[in-house]
Parts: sequence; C-alpha cells; structure tokens
Amino acid sequence: MTVPGPTTGPTTGPTTGEVTPRPTRAGIVRIWARSLTAVVLRRPPAQGPRHSAGTRQVVLVLAATEIVAAFLLSSMLPPAVRPVHAALELLLVLGGLGLVAALARHPHEVDEERVALRTAFLGDVVLPRPAVRSTSPVVRTVPGRGPRPVPGEPGAVACSVESALNVAVHLDPPVLLDLGPAGPVVAATVYVSVDSPHALAEALRRVVPPHRS
Repeated sequence: MTVPGPTTGPTTGPTTGEVTPRPTRAGIVRIWARSLTAVVLRRPPAQGPRHSAGTRQVVLVLAATEIVAAFLLSSMLPPAVRPVHAALELLLVLGGLGLVAALARHPHEVDEERVALRTAFLGDVVLPRPAVRSTSPVVRTVPGRGPRPVPGEPGAVACSVESALNVAVHLDPPVLLDLGPAGPVVAATVYVSVDSPHALAEALRRVVPPHRS
C-alpha cells in the first residue's frame, strides 16, 4: 500500500537521519531484562506498528519446547547435578522470553517530527518525518541483522531483526544515514519488517508533519 507524503518546499541543506549502533552483548542482555521486567510489572508498552512476528513466534515455541525438554532431562540427571541444570535452563528460557518482550515493547514509532524504525536490541534507524514520502509492500531478503546496507542497491538501507523484509519506506529527499563500519549511505529507500504493512501506512497517514516555510 502506497502512502503519499506531505508536500514541502525545497531543502536548503542535507537531510540526515540517526542510526543507533548495535549494543554490546551485555547491552542486549540489559534490554531483554528491562523489557521482561516491564512485562511482569504490566507497564504499558510504546504504541506503534509491531515488527518481527516470525522471530517472536519461533522463539516462543523454542522456549516452550525447552521447558518440556528441561523437565525430561532433569529426571534423568543425578540429583547433585539437577540444581545447576535447572539454573542454566532457567537462564536460557528467561533469555528467550526477554528477547520476545523486547521485540513486543519496541514497535516502530511515528510522530510529526520523525519515523523511528526499531529492531529493539540491534540498533534503530530514525528518519525525519517530512522526508518519508510513501511506503509499499515488498518481498526482499537482505543478509544480516540491524541497520545495514543493501547489497547491489547503493541508495538503500535495511533495518530489521530478520533477513526477510516486507515493506519499503521511500524517502524524498534522500536521507544521509551513517552505518558506522559500513560507512554512510544516502538512502532513498529503507527496507523494514512490519507485522502489518497496513498499520504502518495508516500511522503515516494519521501523523502528518507540520508545513515549514
């Protein structure tokens, strides 16, 4: 679905966006822990189009399977080893649940000033709202995770947890994005994963940036 953007005057300088670098492993674990804690405490999540449904579902199934397998394996282990095994299994399951919680609590966000395309814990891309002209459904696979360049397409960036992408965000004027070690990209397109492409299109329709002289 294509969403026309607002009409603005000519730009007087480069349009730049923000790229959040990928956290360290310890940083990722902290994000998972905070997100899971927020779910347990029933804190309201951010509002916006969700993403990474495939990853969330796969990890939830793996966590449930791991719980069953842990009980079966524990019954076959010597009693002295069971507490250590239980602790390791608990950390593994909590890690999976924390990952799912992080994805669920960090949706894409749209307001009058910016469009934030989230991955939850692998880095984000924040675009100026006036530069976002339209979105359209696509079927793309881009190797890697987090914000990254698109091989064979110099004016494109991908931002997702999964390699599969289903929405193209079209930019006019193009936005300069600094991808760190991968270098800067003047992006005319950003590919993302969205649970509902229609939800992202509707969010862009509802939130229109103010006209600037």
